[in-house]
Amino acid sequence: MAVLLDTTALPWHQRADAVCATLATALTPASVAATAGTRSRISRWDLGPGADLLHHVSGGHRLTRTGKHLRSDNPERISLGLPRTGSVRLKHRDLPYGDRIGELQLVDLTSPYDFLVAGPSDLQAVVVDYAQLGLSVDAVRSAIPRLPGSPLYRMTLRHLRGLPEVIDALPPGPALSMLGSSTTDLIRALIASSVARQGEWTVEAVNGTLFLRLTAFIREHQRDPDLSAARLASAHAVSVRAVYAAFAQQGEQLAEWVMRGRLEGARKDLARMPASAGSVAKAAHAWGFKDARHFARRFRAAYELSPSEWQRLTATRQG
Repeated sequence: MAVLLDTTALPWHQRADAVCATLATALTPASVAATAGTRSRISRWDLGPGADLLHHVSGGHRLTRTGKHLRSDNPERISLGLPRTGSVRLKHRDLPYGDRIGELQLVDLTSPYDFLVAGPSDLQAVVVDYAQLGLSVDAVRSAIPRLPGSPLYRMTLRHLRGLPEVIDALPPGPALSMLGSSTTDLIRALIASSVARQGEWTVEAVNGTLFLRLTAFIREHQRDPDLSAARLASAHAVSVRAVYAAFAQQGEQLAEWVMRGRLEGARKDLARMPASAGSVAKAAHAWGFKDARHFARRFRAAYELSPSEWQRLTATRQG
């Protein structure tokens, strides 16, 4: 994470200008106005080529992009924003004007818009170059008013909401890079699934994120004992064969993926539970294991300790 601006240490009379300068650089050209003496903190995460995550704790500002800004030679981009708290009003193409806190806001940054943040607010957005997104401007504009109707809407909303915390928890390396590219893939699929007319390229965009969607569903339902390939196929309107193929293409096996997630969830729970009669069976049952003995065997194979030994070890460390 890079902190682009924190006005806390700036003199009162310099804060508004600093906010305007930072926002003008971080996004596409636009007219920027900020409340005098406003408090602002703007952070940025690199999601890979042509994609950034921005988080702005704002005391109030306004971004207006007009026809004169469209003639610049800056990269063409889109923004998928998530206002978390405060009062935010966006006027852009076919979007209804008004507060939509907690909802996704897709903005084609090649079009005019007026974005008003009235008072203290918390906002984040993923900004992606069109060249990286791989979708046409017309496709994005068509998807803007239809976004909430996409079957990927809630998944993308949850993904963006937790993205800053997850990125900060990951060390530099392949996993972080894959998270960035997966975020772009998910946004591409969300937009493609929302356009007015579905073509071959939109189907490919949605299918290309099947593994991401399947694993997100698994994480959400990890504790369910009936988490099977048939259930995954039904939830995503694909065949059972397509589910297995999506994992095989990533060099993974569905059953082992589910098992690893359940074991790790149970391991974390056991570390917080006092060692007592029945605690191991309770943790096993909570994470979808029907047989505590099977759970114990898989736990030892994964961590080279029995569940009870792990509990005692963590209790000693905490004590």
